[in-house]
Amino acid sequence: MSKKFYLAAGFLLLISLSLLLFCSSPKPPIKIGILLSLSGRSPELGREIRDGAFLAVEEINSKGGIKGRKIKLIIKDTLDDLEIAKLNVYEFIKEGVVAVVGPETSTIAKALLSLINEYKLTFISPTVSSTYFVGKDDYFITLEPNNKKFATVLAQYVNEKLKPKKILIFYDKRNPVYSMDLGENFVSMLKGRISIKWIPIPENDIYVKDVVSFSPDALMLITDVFNASVITQKIKKINPEIKIIICPWARFYGFIENTGYFSEGIISIGFYDENVEDEEYLSFRKKFLRTFGYIPQSAAINGYNAILLIKEALIKGKESSSIKDIIVSLGKFKGLCGEVKINKYGDAETEPFIVIVKENKFIRMK
Repeated sequence: MSKKFYLAAGFLLLISLSLLLFCSSPKPPIKIGILLSLSGRSPELGREIRDGAFLAVEEINSKGGIKGRKIKLIIKDTLDDLEIAKLNVYEFIKEGVVAVVGPETSTIAKALLSLINEYKLTFISPTVSSTYFVGKDDYFITLEPNNKKFATVLAQYVNEKLKPKKILIFYDKRNPVYSMDLGENFVSMLKGRISIKWIPIPENDIYVKDVVSFSPDALMLITDVFNASVITQKIKKINPEIKIIICPWARFYGFIENTGYFSEGIISIGFYDENVEDEEYLSFRKKFLRTFGYIPQSAAINGYNAILLIKEALIKGKESSSIKDIIVSLGKFKGLCGEVKINKYGDAETEPFIVIVKENKFIRMK
C-alpha cells in the first residue's frame, strides 16, 4: 500500500480517537453554593449545615451524580457580615451556581432577600425561621418551622406546665430579625398576668444582677449555644430552681457538653427527633459521627435535606424552569427524617415539639 494510504489512515485514526475522547470527557459539574458563617464568634449553625450538605453531596456523587453530572460545592464564609454576604451572592452569580444552601441566620437572609429576588437565584435555608419570610412569593425557601409555630408550642407548655408570674427574656442583638421575632411571638401567646422583662445580652456579667433583682420564675435565652451555656451555668449557680428555656439556635449537643450537669432539665424545642430508631437516619448519624466527630442535629439534617431537595428539583424539573418553581410545584419531598412539606410560598410546614434535657440528651416530650 502507498505511503499516502497510511497517512490518510493514520489521520482518520487520530480524528476517531479525538472524537472518542471528546465524547467520553466528563460532563461539567453542577455547582451548588454554600453561604454560611463558618468562622468568628458562633459558627456552630454554619458548621452543621455545611457538614450535612457535604455528606449528601458525597453520597450523590458516589452514585454517579445527577444525570451523569457530579455536584461541586462552592463554599463562601460570610464571617457573619452583611456586606461580605452580599459580595458572596455576586460571586455565586458569576460562578453560575444553580442554587444556594444558606444563610443560617434571619438577619443576613433579610439583608440578601432583594438581591436574591433580583437575580432569581434560589436560596434554601436549613435554619432561618423568622416570620418575616412567611407567605412571601420569593426565591427564598425555608426548611425549619417558623417562629410563630415555635412560639405557639413553647407558650402552650409554659402556660400549662410552668405557670410563671415573671419571665426574663435575654435576646441576642446580633440577630434581631430572629431574636425579637421569636420573643414577641412567644410573649403574645402567654396567658394570665405575667410580668415580662427584656434584656439584650451584654458583654459582661451584669445579667446576673438583673436576674437577682427581678427574681423571675423562668428565663428564656434567645441566643447562640455559647451564650446560652455561659448564662445557664451562671444563673443556675445562684438559683438552681429557675426554669430555663433555650431557643433552637442554642439547641445543640454542644450546649449539653459545655453546660455539664447544669443542663439537666433545660427546656427547648425541636422538629426532628434525633433519638428515633429509623434505619436511614441511624445510618446517616453513624456516618456523620465517623466523618466529623460530633452528633448531627436539626441543622445538619436540614443541610443534608437541602441538597436532597435540589437533587429532586434537578431530576424532576425542566432545565428552563427555576429551582424555586420546581420546588414549590413538588409540594413535598422525602427528607432524611420523613416527608417534608413545602407550601406555595416555599415555607416548610413541619410541626415542632418540646424537648427537655434528660441524662445528657434532648428528649422529646409527649
